Amino acid sequence: MEKIPRNTVIELDIDSLAYGARGVARLDDFVWFVDGALPGQRIRARVLRMKKNYGEARLDQVLKPSPHQVNPPCPWFSACGGCRLQDLDYDIQVLSKTRQLQDLLKRIGKVTVDNILPVIPATSIYRYRNKMEFTFSNRRWILPDEPPGVSSNFALGLHPAGRHDKILDISNCLLQSETAGHLLRQIREMASGSGLPPYDVKSHKGFWRFLVLREGFRTGDMMVNIITSGEGGPAGAEFISGMAGRITSEATGTTTVLHSITDRKAEVAYGESERILTGPGKIMEKIDDCRFEISPNAFFQTNTLQAELLFRTIMSLAAFRGDETVYDLYCGTGAIGIYLAPAVKRVTGIEVVAAAVADARRNITLNQTGNMDIFQGDMRDVLGCSGELPERFGKPDVIILDPPRGGPHPKTIRELLKLDVPKLIYVSCNPAILARDLDILCSDMYHPSVIQPIDMFPHTSHIEVVTVLEKQGE
Repeated sequence: MEKIPRNTVIELDIDSLAYGARGVARLDDFVWFVDGALPGQRIRARVLRMKKNYGEARLDQVLKPSPHQVNPPCPWFSACGGCRLQDLDYDIQVLSKTRQLQDLLKRIGKVTVDNILPVIPATSIYRYRNKMEFTFSNRRWILPDEPPGVSSNFALGLHPAGRHDKILDISNCLLQSETAGHLLRQIREMASGSGLPPYDVKSHKGFWRFLVLREGFRTGDMMVNIITSGEGGPAGAEFISGMAGRITSEATGTTTVLHSITDRKAEVAYGESERILTGPGKIMEKIDDCRFEISPNAFFQTNTLQAELLFRTIMSLAAFRGDETVYDLYCGTGAIGIYLAPAVKRVTGIEVVAAAVADARRNITLNQTGNMDIFQGDMRDVLGCSGELPERFGKPDVIILDPPRGGPHPKTIRELLKLDVPKLIYVSCNPAILARDLDILCSDMYHPSVIQPIDMFPHTSHIEVVTVLEKQGE
């Protein structure tokens, strides 16, 4: 196709969604990707760039709406960078995610599509997140319909789509509970009236930085973590101590309020130091019969209801006999290993983060999981330690691999092949990385017996995938 100049307006019929929630159209056998476009729409789009095999365009006008289009209930949907698919019927979201996964795994992972089951949908498509991170800013994103003269020097909320330097001021998020929304509004009111400035991401000056709300959906516990810089000194610390006494929670369990401090320039909601102002300093959560203690910076699945479904799916697909030795790689706080432990002989969790290891050990004690151990170490190194793990914990029959979004290091994949285990269960939140790794794992050792996607995050482009890999010939 001849090159089309930038900013040229073209008309497109959107026929599907690509991974990442971009609309896909074809014009004269050339593929176009358009952010914000939905399957079934006819649109006008403005050309941004053309590459050899595809082009990218910006949505200008919807000429014909999609039959699958719905009215998004969130008043900030058009500006927020979070729920990109809230205006698309949920059944079509699930169907699109199934097709996206099939395409990725077929093209990159060389996987037969017949092995990929349809996405298991979410039981709740709103109010499902047990953790939300909000950002304070002195650079508020002003919406077109806001009254003239609205102050732009204070905001507490989420990033607008495509912007990292400004914050969209919101009073509620439909992905969190009503209890969390109540706390968000209280804290905004107190912080905005404090006289202490919000943090500026360019000058790296200011006091208020982040607010993290965590909730135990099955226990009713609530955690409020207010993260600031150290710039406020004793006066800032005293103000937040007073805030803790004024915060009223509608939680049905215990409520913890913490003040954490970070002076790092990175925009990460994590404090290097913390003090507990009220409550036990942690929350409890349950997954079926298992209980988990969650500290402020611990990783835990952010959708409790779907995590229950995820863990049950892993258990079901693993088809344990009861005599297996299992390695749980990237085990975090030990949740998957603890859940599976009653069905196997022994579980060894491997994790590099010291705080997560400490949480895992507490959770093992809490659940009286006598057949599980935790080994601390970097996955790139510990799997290749000349048989140290098998000597200490036994040769594994099954490995659970649940890496972070960036995926395992390539060296880890090579060491996995050397372990030569009969069954590998790969739990992934990044299908593109999963496809890359399956291309290696299935080249001559394993074959995917089943691939089960689960929708953990409705209205977003994300998808969780459980893949069972078995040695070829077994």
